[in-house]
Amino acid sequence: MEEQAYIGELAAGILYFIAGVRLLRLASRTGETPERLLGTMFAFTGISFLAYQLSVVVENEALWTPLNFIGRLLYLPAPFILTIFTRQVFRRDSPWASWLVYGCAALLVAGVTGSVLVGDWEGFSVSNRWFWLEWLGYTLPYSWAGTESFIQRGQARRRMGLGLGDPFVCNRFLLWGLFGAAQLCTSLGVLGQYAAYEQASVFAVGWDILLGALEILSVGLIYLVFFPPAFYRDWIATVNRVVSAGES
Repeated sequence: MEEQAYIGELAAGILYFIAGVRLLRLASRTGETPERLLGTMFAFTGISFLAYQLSVVVENEALWTPLNFIGRLLYLPAPFILTIFTRQVFRRDSPWASWLVYGCAALLVAGVTGSVLVGDWEGFSVSNRWFWLEWLGYTLPYSWAGTESFIQRGQARRRMGLGLGDPFVCNRFLLWGLFGAAQLCTSLGVLGQYAAYEQASVFAVGWDILLGALEILSVGLIYLVFFPPAFYRDWIATVNRVVSAGES
C-alpha cells in the first residue's frame, strides 16, 4: 500500500490534537465544561490517529497489532465524551439522553472486550459480531450530535426570522451538524475499508484516501466552529445583511 494514502489521516490526527489543545487552553481560562469536554475528545482523537499511522510508518510486523490496539483504545474515550457533551448541551433534562450515554459506553466496552477475547485485537474484522457493537458505539454519538445540532439550527433560523437570532450561532449549529454528518459518512466508509481489508489483508488505497478526505473535512468544520477566521465571520455577517435586506 502506498504510504501517501495515509497523509490525509495523518494530517487530520495532527489537526485534531491541535484543536484539542487549543480548546483545553480556552477551557482553562473560561472554566467552561463544554470546551473542556470537546478539547479532551479532540486530543484523544488526534493521539489515536497518530498511533494508527505510526503502525504504518514503522513498518514492523511485530508492532502492527500493538500499535493498532493502542490506537483503538485511545479512540474509545472520544465518542463517549461526545455523548456527555451532547447530553449536557442539548438534552440536559432528558432522562433518555442519560441512558443513551450509558448505552453507547456499554456498546464500546462490550465490542472491544468481546472482539479481543476472540482474537481480533485490531478491530478490523467486520465478520466478527463484536465489531458491530463497537461500530454502533462510536457511530451513534456522532449521529446524535449532528441530529441535535440540525434541530437547533432550525429553531435558530426561526428566531432569526423574528429578528431575535444570532447568525453566527445559527451557522455554528449548521457546521456542527455537518461535522456529525461527515463522521457518519466516515463510519460508513470504514465498513467498506475493513471489508476489503478482511478479504485482501491490505488496506485499499482508495478507501484510505476517501476516509482521509472525510477526516480533513471534519477537522475543517471544527476549526470553522471554534476558531473561525475573520474573513469567514465577515462573510457570514455579509450574507445575513443581504438576506435580511431581501426579506424586509
